[in-house]
Amino acid sequence: MNPREFQNLASTLVNGKTPAEIRTAISRAYYATHNVGVEFLSGIGFRIPKNASGHREVWNRLSNSGDTEIMKVGSQLSNLYAMRIHADYRLNRADVENQKTAQGLVEQANRMIKILDENFSGLKKTQIIKAIQDWEQKVSGGKF
Repeated sequence: MNPREFQNLASTLVNGKTPAEIRTAISRAYYATHNVGVEFLSGIGFRIPKNASGHREVWNRLSNSGDTEIMKVGSQLSNLYAMRIHADYRLNRADVENQKTAQGLVEQANRMIKILDENFSGLKKTQIIKAIQDWEQKVSGGKF
């Protein structure tokens, strides 16, 4: 499945009228962006575990890519994850039911996906791989 389909669904749901639609839009926007991040990193040779730690590995690798735009995506993805947790599990949090807030998050996810899609090839790709490998070596002695 193409993870961008989750983003299309988020764009539809965010215009809904119910809290469930708005909360689900945030959740789908996160998973669309996360899975595009996995696709991006896998496409340049990094393995991402299919467990809870995989989420953090995606943010950390993107955040340490050496590319300003992609590093920003890593940071924003971490923040979007926090909002997804609120939307999915913190049912007493009304802020994630605010349509304008949710629309802003869905739009942000669109921009993040676009950045990842635009940076998938060329010389930049080689520099990104090297920066992530250098970061991995520094933090774990190359155990990734």
